[in-house]
Amino acid sequence: MTPRRHGFTLVELLAAIAIISILAMLLVPQLGRALARARETSCRANMAVIVKAAQVYAGDHRGVLPSAWSRGPASTNDEHMCFVGQEVLPSNVTVNADWPRGKLGRLLNYIGDSAKARRLYRCPGLPRGPLHSGLGSNGFFDYAVFEIFAGARQSAVPTRARVDLGRSLESVPCPWLVEEDPAEFLNTTYIQPFHKATDRLGAWHGGRGNIGTSDGAVIGIQSQRKLGGLWKNPRAQDWRAMTPSGKEVTLYQSAVAAPDGWGWWNRQ
Repeated sequence: MTPRRHGFTLVELLAAIAIISILAMLLVPQLGRALARARETSCRANMAVIVKAAQVYAGDHRGVLPSAWSRGPASTNDEHMCFVGQEVLPSNVTVNADWPRGKLGRLLNYIGDSAKARRLYRCPGLPRGPLHSGLGSNGFFDYAVFEIFAGARQSAVPTRARVDLGRSLESVPCPWLVEEDPAEFLNTTYIQPFHKATDRLGAWHGGRGNIGTSDGAVIGIQSQRKLGGLWKNPRAQDWRAMTPSGKEVTLYQSAVAAPDGWGWWNRQ
């Protein structure tokens, strides 16, 4: 009687390895995309908590949303302080001079404790980069508020804006909170949570950037342009929206840099 053969032949083993390798090549990209979608979903969830907290804050402060900065005579008034502050930023980090050092963010009491704030203000889809490099997250916060809406009444912030995403001007929900391209002030020499002028909306979710609106919605904006091979979303000055008086302006106006710029939007 022929003895029973145990184990695999070399040919069978090589064939099994080849099949496993092919399956791995097919599955790894799918897993990578699934992980990227999960990180983007988590990022949106973080932003949703922040914009909901801002809504509650406005309800407690005469309908005024938390500020993006504090400067001028109003800088001593805690109500005018930035939405995010010392709870996420160590004292030895260089910040923009318009963002007072040592102040807690105005949303902290509406979000929870400092540990929760540090988690919420970071997008899991943006890896940390060297500080002040313009590459990756600064490691402390990844979201910024449009400077032009500093001190704005929630009811005065428009629901729609127009922006060129690379094709032509189109109508989209008006952003209040944004992910910001780290190459701007988010992770350069000065880091600041104000979205203004040439600051770009982030595009690290496969060319998409998430925005949060003053009415609590969070959506993704898909870029249609690349610069230097990288996806690039619009700058703050590329957005246009209607002021309370009905005139269309870009969402960056030099007037907001004046000492009395807090609440500038409400007076337009």
